[in-house]
Amino acid sequence: MYTVADIAKLIGGTLEGDGTAQLQGFAGIEQAKAGDLSFLANMKYEPFLYTTHASAVLVDEKFTPTQPCPTTLIRVANPYETLSQLMRLYVSQQEPRWTGVHPTAIVDPSVTIPKECIIGPYACIEADVKLGEQVVISAHCVIGTNCSIGDHTTLHPRVTLYSDSVIGHHCRIHAGTVIGADGFGFAPTEHGYDKIPQIGHVEIGDNVEIGANSCIDRATMGVTRIASGVKIDNLVQIAHNCTVDEHTVIAAQAGLAGSAHIKEWCQLGGQVGIAGHLTVGDHSQLGGQTGVLGNLQPHSVVMGAPAMPVGKALRAFAMLPKLPELMRRVDKLEEQSSSETK
Repeated sequence: MYTVADIAKLIGGTLEGDGTAQLQGFAGIEQAKAGDLSFLANMKYEPFLYTTHASAVLVDEKFTPTQPCPTTLIRVANPYETLSQLMRLYVSQQEPRWTGVHPTAIVDPSVTIPKECIIGPYACIEADVKLGEQVVISAHCVIGTNCSIGDHTTLHPRVTLYSDSVIGHHCRIHAGTVIGADGFGFAPTEHGYDKIPQIGHVEIGDNVEIGANSCIDRATMGVTRIASGVKIDNLVQIAHNCTVDEHTVIAAQAGLAGSAHIKEWCQLGGQVGIAGHLTVGDHSQLGGQTGVLGNLQPHSVVMGAPAMPVGKALRAFAMLPKLPELMRRVDKLEEQSSSETK
């Protein structure tokens, strides 16, 4: 357990107030109680600073309180970034310390388990799987034949990797996610739809995080590729042969149709839909529920369905509530014009 003074020293912050309190966890500034460390990064929440019960609050080094503070302040260059660093340290200390293979796990004899790996209860690891150092395979995970998982990667409960999937180093895949299931490929015939065999695979780079219950389908041929540094939220669907380049982030319930290509450093809001075989240029920002039906140039900032520049979209949205009145006026003008021509 750390004191407030310990934390200030650890992060190189400037302490203002009592540094002897013991810190036990983290909380938002509104709900924090004694023993919690909180932060103030958005000045909208400044009023809560003067009523908080937190034992310490991270604030910007240039912040000037407008009222007396009931808590200790730790001044840092970037409160939010510092909080993130401390929370990563906290989580690393909470993670399981035991290593080895749980007796209920099923591991094919061809698989070598490196030291300090964790194979949880009822996990199933099939033939020719390659595991890196300090990999965590949680309860009920299924790892198909010939998969590869890099060093320090964690699979949370019930993650499924279909055969030939490749996962890089320092990745985190959350519960229920499925990597490498068949892409949605069917050929229409006069009798119905014939399934097209999906014989490709999925490759995921380093430092990728994938939220719960997301799906990344294997390629029909070749590779569905998620590059290093990508962050994917819960309930995201990425179809066969898609490519997501470095450091792109994709929010919940977004969907990419087959062979879509999202370039590096893009931001996709919740429920964004990308049609198949399209390219979204690098550093583009797509607002929530945007529907992309054509290629987007680099640095595009769009929203709406179909996607349009954000300024145009906002003007269009502002017009929508006025449409009934506009139609009423148009109908009235048409009636007047018709009566004048008779």
